[in-house]
Amino acid sequence: MTQYNTAPEPEAGHRAPLRDRDDLSIYWDNHLRVAFEQSAPHDLPAMVEASLAHVTMLRETKALPEPRADRLLRGLLTLWQRWGDAESSEDWRPRVASHPFDGSVEDPYYYLEQQLAAACGISTSDLDVQLARSRNDLDAGVFRMILRRGILDLAEILLQTVRDLEEVAARTADALLIGHTHRRPAQPTTIAHVLSGLAEAMLSQAEELLSVYDEMNVSPLGSAAFTGTDIAIDAQRVADLLGFSSSFTASYEAVAGAEHFMRLAGLHARVASTGARWARVLQEWMNLGWVRMPDEFTQGSSIMPQKKNPVVLEHLVSMSGAANGEANAVFTTIAAGWYEDSNNATTDVQKHLWSSTERIIRFVRLLDGLTLEIEPADLPSDEDIVRSGATTTAVAEALAGQSVPWRSAHDVVGTLFRQGDPTTWSADQVEEALAGAGIDDDGSLRDLVLSSGRDPRRILEREQPGSPGRQAIAVALQHAEQRERSLSAQFQERRRLLTDARERLLTTVTDLVGTASTACTLSVIGNANLDVIVHAATSFPPAGTEQIVPEIEVRLGGSAAIAAQRAAQLGLAARLTAKVGDDASGRMVRALAETEGLALDLISSPSTDSGLTVVAEEEGSERSFLSSLGAMGTFASEDLPPEAFQAQYVLFSGYFLLPELQGASAASLLREAQRSGATTAVDTGHPDGGWSDDFRDELFEHVLPHTDIVLPNESELRGLTDLEDVEDAARDLAVRSGALVVAKLGAEGGLLCGGEELYRVTAPEVKVRDTTGAGDSFNAVFLGVLSRGVRAREALETAVATASQLVALDPQERDQHLRSLRG
Repeated sequence: MTQYNTAPEPEAGHRAPLRDRDDLSIYWDNHLRVAFEQSAPHDLPAMVEASLAHVTMLRETKALPEPRADRLLRGLLTLWQRWGDAESSEDWRPRVASHPFDGSVEDPYYYLEQQLAAACGISTSDLDVQLARSRNDLDAGVFRMILRRGILDLAEILLQTVRDLEEVAARTADALLIGHTHRRPAQPTTIAHVLSGLAEAMLSQAEELLSVYDEMNVSPLGSAAFTGTDIAIDAQRVADLLGFSSSFTASYEAVAGAEHFMRLAGLHARVASTGARWARVLQEWMNLGWVRMPDEFTQGSSIMPQKKNPVVLEHLVSMSGAANGEANAVFTTIAAGWYEDSNNATTDVQKHLWSSTERIIRFVRLLDGLTLEIEPADLPSDEDIVRSGATTTAVAEALAGQSVPWRSAHDVVGTLFRQGDPTTWSADQVEEALAGAGIDDDGSLRDLVLSSGRDPRRILEREQPGSPGRQAIAVALQHAEQRERSLSAQFQERRRLLTDARERLLTTVTDLVGTASTACTLSVIGNANLDVIVHAATSFPPAGTEQIVPEIEVRLGGSAAIAAQRAAQLGLAARLTAKVGDDASGRMVRALAETEGLALDLISSPSTDSGLTVVAEEEGSERSFLSSLGAMGTFASEDLPPEAFQAQYVLFSGYFLLPELQGASAASLLREAQRSGATTAVDTGHPDGGWSDDFRDELFEHVLPHTDIVLPNESELRGLTDLEDVEDAARDLAVRSGALVVAKLGAEGGLLCGGEELYRVTAPEVKVRDTTGAGDSFNAVFLGVLSRGVRAREALETAVATASQLVALDPQERDQHLRSLRG
């Protein structure tokens, strides 16, 4: 009976999934996500560096007002600290290995905009980074920036390999072996002779690599989409800031061109192809035992314990095949595109060039490592070389040197070798072969044939340049060394120019706007005092009477102090700068503020008491406050240490409780923070006696022009704008101040507004236990989440959710809850 193999019927209605992530479309999951994950680590640092140069140029040419340019530069510096090269000596590979693809943006550029807006504390609609620039010229620029550093790293290892080849060749000039042509023994040569040839090939590759680098090192930035821009920009200034040797001459070719891509891909394949050929020869030398087989480059057999397999040489051949495949992918992908800006000729070839660069550097490292291990072992003896027939050409040349016609000499040697190798030739055989060729001989030619055919070492005395002769090898190695030194110096100079350009760029930017210290994420400047919280009380009892309340509690108070402590509990590196009295209350503030991760800079005022606030709180009612300023009333600009401004974010909180830090003093404080590279945030609090036109004018004139993020609650938002509707008020405040408005709406959640863009988040329903410090906790969470590069919308959602959770907890449980959210 015949049996057939049958596959099971597919389940009815079953279909193979077309995507791995349900939150993404088929296109986004199968292409945009993958492309983003491949490209972002390479693209983003270069995009930030290019943007620093571009915005600097826009600022210098007055195309962009200084305040808007400086805001962008501060944000870009923050991103550079996050993604850029920590040291200029790092290799071409990105420092950050991956970036999250959450489906909110389609490619690395829009991710850059998203992250830059968050770092600046503004909406993406307020960004100016693409003024007079297109993604076309930006992509073309960053691709060149990435690849030129890869070229420099390849050149470094390639020329190091040349030096090592020269060194090994110098000590193997007498290491005689059999050279082959068409896989047949041909003539005697030396290890040094082969290595000097390989060094010359690599020098030719390095010279081509230098030419490719110089073609790559032309800036396309400023060509915009492909026709330039009507805005008066300075493309050469951008080129100089980024270390390009020149700016484009044809804006069309600048963005549509692909010659530099094809040349680099072809050169990678060329290096690998030559190296693979050498690997095949070296494998044979090892198999014959002519050179030592280094253990560290071998693998054992699973069944034959006597075997050591130099499989690294097989891997080199396979890597060469991959390099040729990448080159073919680059050429065919480019050929599929039009001569215009298209993904075929630009974006889609990048992954092949990055992969090829990484592979070819590893390839040459392996070659160099093998070069250092080349050591003669059981070289063929002189007799072995003679038996192989490798000396027969020398016999024919010796006869030709005695005026025997070349073809006759060749025939004589052929006749003799058909009878045996030169070790077997007798005088009679030689005389007979000469006579058969019609050559008269008095015995001298016979003796010449016998001697020249049996001494392979005669080749070591050959004087012809480029030959295996000792002197010729010495001259070849000297020439190779001169070429290698010249090329190394040229590549080192190009690397130095890149390093110097980057340093100048960062220095230029930091001189303009300062730099943020990565040691501190959030620095809070403002009020710190004791809070005496009276629970279940909305007012004081009538004069002369007493009221018993369930609880009176003493806690750390002050919006600045609470925000800083909450930030530290969340795991942020935080600093609190405030002023307290040198009294019992001041000592309690210090003790209560102590938190792991919080740097305390509590300036002591020996002549005054600490501030103190009495809070009356009852469930379902708004809190009311009685405050004594104490030392806070004398907190002034001269009290602020430089460290207070060295952070990613600086929050100025408790404005109306700090009379010496209001108006022009506040403006000075915020400007200093921005100059230090920080994003500034302000929580003014509520003015004593309510809002007035004077208070509003003061804030709009002095404070808000230097504020990147303003953090009012609902009452403050209405009071500051004199508008009742919170959405209208948020839009008005965002437009008039230029800041990102992030408003706390209590049980209604929160909203943010940048320009005309408005986004609201609803708070979850919770059973409120204690709302003290809820807004300050919100501030800490929002800025903390923002500091991780998350979008402002998501930071708002997290801040609303966390603040809602906290007000439902007992105060003593909040610390632990915040610590549980670290991650």
